[in-house]
Amino acid sequence: MAVDMFMKIDGIDGESTDDQHKGWIELVSISHGVTQPTSGASGTGGRTGGRADFEPFTAMKEIDKGTPDLNIKCAKGEHIPKIEVHLCEAAGDKHIFMKYTMENIIVQAVMPTCSKGDIKPIETVSFAYGKIKWEYTELGQDGKPGGSTDRTWNLETNKQD
Repeated sequence: MAVDMFMKIDGIDGESTDDQHKGWIELVSISHGVTQPTSGASGTGGRTGGRADFEPFTAMKEIDKGTPDLNIKCAKGEHIPKIEVHLCEAAGDKHIFMKYTMENIIVQAVMPTCSKGDIKPIETVSFAYGKIKWEYTELGQDGKPGGSTDRTWNLETNKQD
């Protein structure tokens, strides 16, 4: 399935003209990860885990009208209350099958990249966050949305909400 991705950042407008995501930022790619550091086997034979490491949420996008604001927020270390990212089917009814919602965010980095001959420069933006919610909606064989599952992790309390 081909995928379209959109991001809404509180206080920063994008240029999307998509019916469901007007004014959002269109994304080229995203990456995000959670890892659990473990030690070798303990005296009881089991591995021990620690506090999970949450990688920054990184989005690649074309440079757009939100670029100056992202750079200023990064430079000032200003908090962003909320960011939403939607992953949608690229064709048909464009059902949203994955949502990421982050709260208490700081822009960690804004890194533009441009090469000779590029149609439009892109930039990679990394976000550190205090809370993240993952919400997945199943899409049936007919492409219609089914049941959904969501989970939230609060990095500030190191607990599931």
